Amino acid sequence: MSETAFGVEGGAGAGVLAAGSDARIVGVGVDAVDVERFAGLLERRPAVAVRMFTPGERAVAADAANRAEMLAARFAAKEALMKSIGVGIGAFSFCDVEVQRTTGTDSTRNAPYFVLHGQAAEVASARGAAGFHLSMSHTDDLALAFVVAVAPGVASAPARSGES
Repeated sequence: MSETAFGVEGGAGAGVLAAGSDARIVGVGVDAVDVERFAGLLERRPAVAVRMFTPGERAVAADAANRAEMLAARFAAKEALMKSIGVGIGAFSFCDVEVQRTTGTDSTRNAPYFVLHGQAAEVASARGAAGFHLSMSHTDDLALAFVVAVAPGVASAPARSGES
């Protein structure tokens, strides 16, 4: 299965680059999630976490101070990505989109980025998206994500591909 990482140049620890003035935006997506309501869903239906989040995302969230806030922000990011490429829920599995964070010590340490697997990578490419800029934030009550999808050849961070 192929996978593509969006938003990181040169691998882990590298900087996230801003889109240049010649950037062509494919689309923009934003999503907000009520953290308390999302926490209730996870409590009532634990299998939802398995359907919506990769093993890596669940492992990171398990170590978090507030698991529900972290997962709510990732859910918002996945929905915002779908909106940025003009598709809705069902176009691909939520687990085909993984939110990861950069490593390193510079100003982009912990910057979020997407790794798209399988159908999500295929749909993004078919919709003209070669990269994404992702911003996530949350409070005790609200998780928010904003995504800008950019076209190929734009002065944004190139995609990294590999096999999994």
